[in-house]
Amino acid sequence: MSGDYPYHASQHVNALINSLQTLIKRDPEQEVQGIALPVLDAALTDVKQAMPNDPVVRALVDLFSADFIGAGEPVRAADMLVVAQQLDAAIGFPPPVIA
Repeated sequence: MSGDYPYHASQHVNALINSLQTLIKRDPEQEVQGIALPVLDAALTDVKQAMPNDPVVRALVDLFSADFIGAGEPVRAADMLVVAQQLDAAIGFPPPVIA
């Protein structure tokens, strides 16, 4: 059922992975800060809404909550890359196109 595949969430996660890899190449200890935090949260929320019953998605997204951001905890790009890659694995590959 290709209609069930979360294409939009997959695009967000792949873009997030690419952005984080770029940050880490520049500075392995780089933190995600400022305006990037709400965008990061929105991408994670998109995945959570697309796949609410996936245990990996639930566990990883709950770690990065509004309370976590509000507490001022640093979000290292390298740690977030691990999260994004796990979300990508949970989403999986899109279904084959049948012509």
